[in-house]
Amino acid sequence: MNIMIYIIIVVLFAVLLFWTWNNEKSFEKRSSKIIFMIVGLVALSVVTLIIFNISKSGIEYPNIDILKEVRKIALLIFTPVNGYLSLPHIANIKYEIDEGKDDKKTKTKIIILGVIIIIATILEIIYLKDFQNGIINILNSNRN
Repeated sequence: MNIMIYIIIVVLFAVLLFWTWNNEKSFEKRSSKIIFMIVGLVALSVVTLIIFNISKSGIEYPNIDILKEVRKIALLIFTPVNGYLSLPHIANIKYEIDEGKDDKKTKTKIIILGVIIIIATILEIIYLKDFQNGIINILNSNRN
């Protein structure tokens, strides 16, 4: 994989971690913040893998090595992207709940976040089909 892709992936994760860390105001201990971020990243990786598996239906891979490479690239890129839509906002909502802020506003934020995540998931499944086909073509052309 190209070094530039790895640099982009590192930047994506760094921004996500920094943004999430700054929105975790209600966590009293540093260890609680770290646990929240680790659990969040693991959950996001699992969700991203599920989305990837749904989107790969109907796509024919020339061999298992290309499937593994495409899956790795997709997971490394889309996990932080999915994190942008969820982790910092979940941390912020948790803070508002812990602080006892306006219950109606918090419920509205939860509903809006849920709707955004559902819409983003549908769009991601559609986009990942094209993404996979593009990566397959690039990998095939590099191997020939």
